Amino acid sequence: ALAIENSILIAQREEQLRVRERFSRLLSPALVEELVSGKVEIAPGGQSHETTVLFTDIRGFTSMSQRLEAEDVVRILNEHFESMVDIVFEFEGTLDKFLGDGLMALWGVPLAVTDGPFKAVAAAIAMRDALAEYNAHRRQNDLEALHIGIGIDTGRLVAGYMGSSRTMNYTVIGPPVNLASRLCGAAKATQILISDNTLSALGDRITVETLEEMELKGIGRVAPDNVVSLRSHVGE
Repeated sequence: ALAIENSILIAQREEQLRVRERFSRLLSPALVEELVSGKVEIAPGGQSHETTVLFTDIRGFTSMSQRLEAEDVVRILNEHFESMVDIVFEFEGTLDKFLGDGLMALWGVPLAVTDGPFKAVAAAIAMRDALAEYNAHRRQNDLEALHIGIGIDTGRLVAGYMGSSRTMNYTVIGPPVNLASRLCGAAKATQILISDNTLSALGDRITVETLEEMELKGIGRVAPDNVVSLRSHVGE
């Protein structure tokens, strides 16, 4: 009986280690611990969820990287991503993936998040502020500043484990992914472009500037809103 009990405990610990390893790079430490403890579960397979998607990348980084040594490029990206991912986790988001000099983050999957659209926009503003501080440090050292563009959309998409029998990743597919990506591509340096769907979930808690219509590849004509500032903070 003692041997059986020990084997069960060993199996439970191994499963906890697998969960930590699988999700520690995607979720904040607090959410990982909730998964490990069994307080929340992530169901396998594709499921439809209301989700806010955020894309961000560095403007002009390809040309900048051509002027730098490869080691410097890697160091800059690591420093940048360290700050950006910390902000995603701070606002209860999930890191979906890195995309070259950008990243994709989610609010609403794989775990439900209260007030996801507002937290995503608040995270975007925090990213812009953090980068301004980082650039101040770079200018003091006579280094070139970095500038990011951000795109955000909210809507229903399919989330689940996707891939081959050898490698499976948790990711999402759907129109909000496409629109957020296109808005990010259209954003100028320091701009945070959000869709009407995201804006409608925010009420009067942010200040925005509605831009002229723009043609987005595969989307059509869209008049996005550029986020200027927050009028209230998360939780208010």
